[in-house]
Amino acid sequence: MLLAISSCTRNDAQRDYEREAYTQASGFTETNNQGQVQSPDEDDWRTSPLFQGLIDVVPVYPNPTSTSQAVQFEVDVTGVQSVSGIEVMTRFPDNTFRSLYQQFETLEPGLTTFQINPLEFAQFGNPEGARGLNRVFIFDGRGQMITYGDVMVE
Repeated sequence: MLLAISSCTRNDAQRDYEREAYTQASGFTETNNQGQVQSPDEDDWRTSPLFQGLIDVVPVYPNPTSTSQAVQFEVDVTGVQSVSGIEVMTRFPDNTFRSLYQQFETLEPGLTTFQINPLEFAQFGNPEGARGLNRVFIFDGRGQMITYGDVMVE
């Protein structure tokens, strides 16, 4: 009985988390070129309830960035076979999504890093379309949301 209640609570918490994720982007965690947080946004890069204790996500850096400087993503997997792949997506103003990065294999424990060109945030690949605040979502290979955050492109 306790397992069922715990499961429902966790599912409810995940649904609430995802509802927050799909709101309009507002604010961002400011980071420098070395990844040090200069000014946090408490809403950015929180680990979802389903993945707490299994993966830590470092805020992207640098943030803000320019259209010519890639942003660095770092995820630290702390559980064994706990993250079945990863997909990074962004949402455009018309509510369509684009996949920015995919890794289909189960992530090994430890640090996984990758970069994304800020022009990928633009629906049509142009600098003007990339500029501004962009919401980024990170999912596992099964489509479960791990985290989300905002990237400012200047």
